[in-house]
Amino acid sequence: MVSRILMHVGPSVANYNVLSAAVAPNIGFASPEFNAAMKYSLEQFREVTGADETYTPFIIPGGGTAAMESVVSFLARDSRVLIVTNGVFGDRWEGILSRYPLKFKILRAKAGNAIPTAQIVAELREGGFDAVTITQVETSTGVRMPLKEIAAAARPFVKLIIVDGVASIGGERMNASRWNIDICLTASQKALGAQAGAGLLVASQRAMDMLQQDSISGYLLDLRNWAKIMGSYLSGGGGYFATPPIGTVFSLAESFRRIEAETMETRIGRHRICSEAFRKGVLEMGLGIVASESLRSSTVTGVYVENTDLQKFLKAAMAKGVEFAAGVHPEIKDRYFRVGHMGWVEQAHIMLALNAIEGALNSQGAGISKDSGKLAAKEVFEKSMPV
Repeated sequence: MVSRILMHVGPSVANYNVLSAAVAPNIGFASPEFNAAMKYSLEQFREVTGADETYTPFIIPGGGTAAMESVVSFLARDSRVLIVTNGVFGDRWEGILSRYPLKFKILRAKAGNAIPTAQIVAELREGGFDAVTITQVETSTGVRMPLKEIAAAARPFVKLIIVDGVASIGGERMNASRWNIDICLTASQKALGAQAGAGLLVASQRAMDMLQQDSISGYLLDLRNWAKIMGSYLSGGGGYFATPPIGTVFSLAESFRRIEAETMETRIGRHRICSEAFRKGVLEMGLGIVASESLRSSTVTGVYVENTDLQKFLKAAMAKGVEFAAGVHPEIKDRYFRVGHMGWVEQAHIMLALNAIEGALNSQGAGISKDSGKLAAKEVFEKSMPV
């Protein structure tokens, strides 16, 4: 089997030590080692999201979708929610909220675009909404919302600002406290670069006050069942409601140790440089980018390819050692593929990805000049990170 790198949109590029930390043998959730790993991970997740000590962090079994659905814990029957969506994963809020006795309205953007801040604020001002959901980076297109701007403009008109940071937290800037965001959430295997299996979120004191009301949530994902346990972990103890994702928590702890050593500022810069280099290489090869230029994220890029059998392309790229993700946005899914440059991504991964794209497309007669994408990307790296 060809050794390959994972330039998927999640799980992301692996770090051996982070992933192998998940297989520590014969350590249970009642052990002092696990309690310490959970405490550290909860504290560091607050740091990564820019949440101060008034925010309550949660790590629960599942993934990003579990974290999303757990947000229903903060909503009362007949609450009104404005869903702001720029693609398939923003649309997921509709699938979740439609299962509960809630009312919602959807603002939906075209592929590669985002709902303007003014439109969001106009809806909130007139609609009497209790909450708004915003996707910081849309995994289906790579669109990044101007979150700081939106949160500031929306704050006077809504009780809860809920941010889906599944494809962003750990690679993009997030300042929950300073931006006055109530809830932000992610998954362990995305830009945090840990093993899959956990959903993570932080909740403001305003949100936690709302958690005390009669909840309409289910059982496993009712955060009232997890809140006291998270508090116990933060105090150095432990607890039990349901089996936590034990291996994933050890993997997260190792990831957070490395993030702390790197610093979030450096990590954000690394993601930005890698994404810029990748996109410059892609454009040099004559391909297109799905997200509008001002909305392009540092963690995900959708790449347009015309006159190409996408399934053959993806298989050819995998044979060359790189796994990409298929397109999923219904408007354009037969015209593009997706690339995740997040987590532990570095220069070598970007160069390998561009080499695989060139080779896979040329196997279908694309006629891309040899090494054109890599040379363009190299210029970005040499300018930004001189050796």
